[in-house]
Amino acid sequence: MHKQLLGDRLQKFGRDDCFLCGTDLSAAPGIRTEEHVFPKWLLQELNLWHHSITQLNGQLAYYRRLKVPCCQRCNGEHLSRVEARIKAAYLEGPSAFRELDRRDLFIWLGKIYYGIIYRESHEPQLVREQAGERLVPADHLKTLSFHHFLLQSVADRLDWFPRFPGPASFHFFECLDDEDPLRRFDYMDDLGTPMLAIRIGRIGIVGVLQDWGRSENVQQPHLVAAREMKLHPTQFREVYGRLKYMTEIAWRDNVHPTVGGPECVTVLYDPAQEFRGEVDPGEQARVLASLWGVSPQAITKDGMGMSTICDMSGSPLTAPDHGLIFFSLDGSTGLWPANQVELTEELLKSPCIGTDSPSPD
Repeated sequence: MHKQLLGDRLQKFGRDDCFLCGTDLSAAPGIRTEEHVFPKWLLQELNLWHHSITQLNGQLAYYRRLKVPCCQRCNGEHLSRVEARIKAAYLEGPSAFRELDRRDLFIWLGKIYYGIIYRESHEPQLVREQAGERLVPADHLKTLSFHHFLLQSVADRLDWFPRFPGPASFHFFECLDDEDPLRRFDYMDDLGTPMLAIRIGRIGIVGVLQDWGRSENVQQPHLVAAREMKLHPTQFREVYGRLKYMTEIAWRDNVHPTVGGPECVTVLYDPAQEFRGEVDPGEQARVLASLWGVSPQAITKDGMGMSTICDMSGSPLTAPDHGLIFFSLDGSTGLWPANQVELTEELLKSPCIGTDSPSPD
């Protein structure tokens, strides 16, 4: 179907294909470039150029080396214009970031999400077996064909109706900032459901890339409280985990009619779809435990999971800065990022928040 509608902008999978429009980069000199999955301006602003991300196989990869093949036009024209607007909003702060054009936000987050998966489809599971299985099978990329189709909006070749809310739900949060570059940035995504979270300085955003605005009005108490707080890194992982779990249980993979073409295609959708599902506290706790780097047993009691956002009375747990440590229910385990450090006696005396009771959902 996509070939019939936009025949010159196809999803392709090779190292010599533009990841965005499918142009054969070996066809002519000078058209090949490489697009940084996390843009260079962001890596420089947050001083992440020499730091690394953990891949699916547990191997580390430098952020600066997370690149995908891209043609000159997609890189230097279409994506460049979007990056300029995103950067300007980031420099202004959280309020300006919330006011960004929703199409720009979808393209920016969608490019990062798709770019990481595209790159990992070229990387081997085992370094010693370069010709072996890939981190992400090419067949999984094919399941993202509609996402790739929507990304063609970057070249004004695709639109949607109604214009608001568009393909994605965006959940904005203000976060605590820090001078340490490793504390200023976090990224999470989900292979099974097209969603991601990114924390850059004071700005935190969770994007559900194809739920067409369904989750934005969710009034879950912890999310409501989090929108009024400045979130600690541990708390930002909790809001992503809660949204991830709720998205998974409410997910619908709908088929959308399209009109027009080949110059521009419009995707039609129903913006009034419900977002609901039955929450299982134990299952939700397992999602949070994986993001906090601890066992589910460390954060559950009597089948209920704990929260770093609200206490049992529903009052917000305000963190003064990144130095605060959140502990598991029994106080023996630090939650991410404190799960990565040894809890010495001196560290245990530092500012911390623990709870001996689970949080109501």
